[in-house]
Amino acid sequence: MGRNNKLSIRNFFLIEGLPTYLLLLYPFFLAFISRQRDLNDVTTIDTSALSQIIFSVFAFLVSMLELRSNKTLRVLITKTPVRWFLYYIIFCFLSVFWSIDFNLTLYRAFENMSFLLLICASFSILYNKYKSPSILIYWVLYYAILLILTGTLKRSLLWGLPLFSIDTLLLEQMNSAPFFFLVLLLPVGWFLKSIIVSISIFSLSNTAYLGMLFGSLGISGVKRNIKIIFILIFATVTFFILFYDLTTFLQNTIFYGKDGVGFEYTSGRDAIYELAINEGMKKPLLGYGFAAGDTYIISANFERIIGAHNGFLSAFLGTGIFGLILFIWFFIKTFKLAKSKFLPKKYKAVFSSSIIFVLIYTFGNPGLGTRVYGSWISSTIIIVLISIVYLHFKRIIRT
Repeated sequence: MGRNNKLSIRNFFLIEGLPTYLLLLYPFFLAFISRQRDLNDVTTIDTSALSQIIFSVFAFLVSMLELRSNKTLRVLITKTPVRWFLYYIIFCFLSVFWSIDFNLTLYRAFENMSFLLLICASFSILYNKYKSPSILIYWVLYYAILLILTGTLKRSLLWGLPLFSIDTLLLEQMNSAPFFFLVLLLPVGWFLKSIIVSISIFSLSNTAYLGMLFGSLGISGVKRNIKIIFILIFATVTFFILFYDLTTFLQNTIFYGKDGVGFEYTSGRDAIYELAINEGMKKPLLGYGFAAGDTYIISANFERIIGAHNGFLSAFLGTGIFGLILFIWFFIKTFKLAKSKFLPKKYKAVFSSSIIFVLIYTFGNPGLGTRVYGSWISSTIIIVLISIVYLHFKRIIRT
């Protein structure tokens, strides 16, 4: 990626624009504004919740001010798949009219809108300053490190775990794993690779491993040594399956520590998914209201579980089949953009694999499709990055 296309850690913080500084502030904000109420008490507004509401309002206001003067931002949210995510969020807003909890749906939809606009505004400012996809990618990966470091701080403060212990680091998979292919397939230096790849691989997350497996299908046109690594991994897995048997292999990998092999021996998602589908079919067209379905159906039946752990089921529960169609179309358009003829071959491979990873993560973890939580920030950053890099090369080719 060239010496002139690298971003120093110092310059990572020396940026421009209030939206970008606000995005930088957010991980620190989360680390120190910890949840003070019980997970099952969904109606209480504590200091933490009130602070997040204020932050969302401020993020929305500064992003809207930026929208007035930033042409790149306007193009980003109207000429890329980001607009389909925006349409989905607008439909989430409309669901307040039939929501079982008006206030909850209104706030969670507003929160989605605020953070989407904040991320888009920040990347538009960064692009206008540097005009370099490589520097944007470095900025994204440094931000991932920031999310990981502040995430470990938050968990240490909340649970009393040692700072930067194995326990706290491995729990940061949602801030690291979505960036796995971005850092693995691009020449961004071993410092970034060692942190993000290590946490992703040793996260003991089946969802992350499935993301890596299916994401590798998008790899083409990358360096020969990267291909060799994946071939060796595939050959090793095949050997163990043939030498032992599939059941033994699965019992010692995906279903390690479980009583058997099968969907019923997973982390309990089978019961959550079954409940979400059954309840969703009672209001299939419009759902129960964005985020309200997750809260009053899933969280009410499963103690200490936030949502359906599946963005598509969360979308279905909250906004019905109409909202789900918009959400699915958003992913289709994003994947199509990642394979665009305007993108160089090396970016097509990285972006295609990253979108597949985000898709798998959305199927198995909290993230896109519901409240801003889990992998929502990481996944949205990746999609906005892909969109703005696409705009960069499209402009170059057409000029």
